[in-house]
Amino acid sequence: MAQKVMIASGKGGTGKSTAASYISLELAFAGKKVLLVELDAGMRSIDVICGVTGEAVFDLSDVLTGKCPVQKAAVKSPYSENLSVITAPYKADMTGFDNYKSLVASADSDFDFIVTDTRAGLGVPFRTACAVSDIGIIVVTPDVISVRDGRLVSDEMFDTGISDIRLIINKFSPETFKYSGLDDFDRIIDDVCARLLGVIPMSAKIAASAIGGVQLGANDKEKIIFKAIADRLLGREIQILV
Repeated sequence: MAQKVMIASGKGGTGKSTAASYISLELAFAGKKVLLVELDAGMRSIDVICGVTGEAVFDLSDVLTGKCPVQKAAVKSPYSENLSVITAPYKADMTGFDNYKSLVASADSDFDFIVTDTRAGLGVPFRTACAVSDIGIIVVTPDVISVRDGRLVSDEMFDTGISDIRLIINKFSPETFKYSGLDDFDRIIDDVCARLLGVIPMSAKIAASAIGGVQLGANDKEKIIFKAIADRLLGREIQILV
């Protein structure tokens, strides 16, 4: 059976989808078969980051409404044959969320990880992902608003039965953190009530890579950090870098 991981955030702009894409890629590079599913209808982005723009004939809406099976909608990333992607539709009025559990079940035996990139906030896509996930990852930026919203996400995950809740602090900058209204990482961890999975720096390389749909360099610090996050999901003890 696949490990089911959902990646969520309390508010938009945290870099959730970028983190979901690069973590999925690193799991794939580690030899794991990964299905990355985008639930954020109307805010499609993982096709660009994972290099499958223009390749998807079908999207998630087609699977949920029974127009095609998972296997037809899933497109392999050119960056790794181990990563398959199902993109959200461009239109925001997607229906059929009740069928997502069946989608995941039909893909369960074909993958080691099924990663759901859900929509920011606590709406239907978020609760849909909660219903099928073993691990919940919350992406926050180091500011009081994002952290406060992250706690709402954490509480909701726990209330739906997810006990393994992790935290990614994204877009971290030592220069601006002193103005954040937060004391240190421990304050963020305690406020969100989640186990720290990684700290991703504010990075022009990540932004340019995501926008341009190209991979990070093998020796880039950012890639090393994403690899370490994937390794921790695989149960390895890796020191957290900043």
